[in-house]
Amino acid sequence: MALIYHNSGSLGEHIAVWSISETHDELVLFLNNAFFLKEIQNLELKSPIRVNQKISAGILLQHILQDNIELYYDELGKPHLKNHSGHMSISNTKEFVAVIYHPQKAVGIDIEIPSERILKIAPKFINEQEQKWIDESPIESYQNYFTIWCIKESVFKLIGGGGIDFKEHILVNEPKGNSGQVQFIKENQEATFHYQLITIDDILVSFIVGN
Repeated sequence: MALIYHNSGSLGEHIAVWSISETHDELVLFLNNAFFLKEIQNLELKSPIRVNQKISAGILLQHILQDNIELYYDELGKPHLKNHSGHMSISNTKEFVAVIYHPQKAVGIDIEIPSERILKIAPKFINEQEQKWIDESPIESYQNYFTIWCIKESVFKLIGGGGIDFKEHILVNEPKGNSGQVQFIKENQEATFHYQLITIDDILVSFIVGN
């Protein structure tokens, strides 16, 4: 069982991370949920990796909720719990899958593996206010870019829907330790959220519990 992280936080959230080292058949045995497997099949995913990521997310949710789960996907492709109340968010990168669940509040999570390739796309999501504190930070620029990207992805997962411009609509304030504030401003929508960061070896996880 490749559960590498599980924590119940002070805001009522439950977070778990899985590192996929099992074969597809082994993951299916861990999940042991025919309905969930059928839902994954209905997605008609072409990539075996994506299928295994979906199965691993199901394993994590069942681990958190201690029950078989059922999901449905809305018109934007966002997953929701069908047979349980509460809110959840899923993220994956390569062999790592992260899940967050909260019984009352909306949540968003992102998991990433750091890479200097983030430098190539930074101009597309870094705004002037963020660049200012990045330039004054003792931390390498690409690491700050990477952290901001991870945080903005978790905001996107929290809010859902389309039409969100990471550069124009989301402003990340400099982290203080492993947390900080992020603002979302789009047309008549405006909100400030508190983000938290988790480092697991070389992996970065950002999560937000809604207000």
